[in-house]
Amino acid sequence: MAQLYQPTLATLDNGVSLLNAPSASRNVGVFLILRAGSRDETPETSGLAHYLEHMFFKGTERRPTTKIISREIDRVGASTNAYTDTEEVAYFAEGPATAMHQLTDIITDMLSHPLFAPEEVERERNVVLQELAMRLADPDGWIWDRLGTVAFGGGQPMSWSAAGFPAVIQRATREQLVDYHSAFYAPRSMCLVVAGGGSLTHEEASALLADIPRAKPRPRIPAKWGQGDRYTANVRPPTSDEEPQVRMVFAVPGIPARDERRTALSVMSHVLGGGMSSRLFQTVRERNGLCYSIYSHHEGFDDAGLFAISTATRPKDARRATQLAFKEFRKLAAKRVAADELAAAKSAMIGRLLRSTETAMASARFYGGRWRVGLPLETPDDRANAIAAVKVDEVQTMAETIAAGIDDVRLAFVGPTDQSDELLSATHADGRTGKPH
Repeated sequence: MAQLYQPTLATLDNGVSLLNAPSASRNVGVFLILRAGSRDETPETSGLAHYLEHMFFKGTERRPTTKIISREIDRVGASTNAYTDTEEVAYFAEGPATAMHQLTDIITDMLSHPLFAPEEVERERNVVLQELAMRLADPDGWIWDRLGTVAFGGGQPMSWSAAGFPAVIQRATREQLVDYHSAFYAPRSMCLVVAGGGSLTHEEASALLADIPRAKPRPRIPAKWGQGDRYTANVRPPTSDEEPQVRMVFAVPGIPARDERRTALSVMSHVLGGGMSSRLFQTVRERNGLCYSIYSHHEGFDDAGLFAISTATRPKDARRATQLAFKEFRKLAAKRVAADELAAAKSAMIGRLLRSTETAMASARFYGGRWRVGLPLETPDDRANAIAAVKVDEVQTMAETIAAGIDDVRLAFVGPTDQSDELLSATHADGRTGKPH
């Protein structure tokens, strides 16, 4: 592993955060993250953050075409991309450390001086709409896109797709995008992360970000769990050459990203469904052969959380797979984890963590993600120590806490027939359907 040095965090005069995370790597990762996403939009603007993300690659005052931007990145052997999510938008580039100044200049130039050329606005509109259609045509894309809708519901921003509403994209104007750029990108909600074989001085970063918009962070509508239907189903008859299959993701309330119990919950989730030796995998796949994969994970947000169990199986096996999965969930909540099982889970998590932060880009995203949710500026080694320190009682408490949410379980489902009611009842040992709405 490349030698890591202590990361540093500073605030520029305009409010943007600068986070340097140097190492002995010969590569550099540049990560510019905005602490605002789809949940910070309105019904009239849902999708504009995503649209803007695309438009920033379409030309700047100094680099007026997307081809110029692409050639400059390709010439140094680098790569770049971006994404829009529920609570963040991010832009990143990775390349040789010798190209650090060039890559930071490109990324900051894209966000500071976009052209929004009318012909590019029209051309990219169709690209964004095709991306939305592609996500919804893919069963896995659809199910994860709709999980927030069924988990939170009620028309609240937390329940919307990060990709946005097609109708908003269809009618968006160039002027609206220009105005949204100025209103959405708040310096105090932005952080420029440079990780690996390079770092920026305060003066260099200030010059790069001197022309960033001066918006103010907007208040968020608090997230509320379970304000709508308990399930959402997408019925898709299989084609003649397909084996019928259902995909299902069950969700119960989790905890916010800054909750002090977050590490214990991560360990609990790994014991339950974090790998091939997890309880879910061993029971549902290995001993009963009901699926190819099954796993659990937790996603923490600013003021809420979502704990999910996901799998896919044949329609006739869906109920049994669900029963077994939730039986294991309850067993974990009812009985303390054995010391050797806990030790194995923590060891696996630490190994994955250290491997996953090995590259410069992964390191940049690690630190940027922690900054985004307001967590302490820990190194991967610090994080590994926190995992190692989790006790059996902490795991037990988190299992009890999360399993208590089974009464309000939510389901996103894709299959040849709608089995939602049947599967929701299978989450309960007594077959009841859970909390009504």
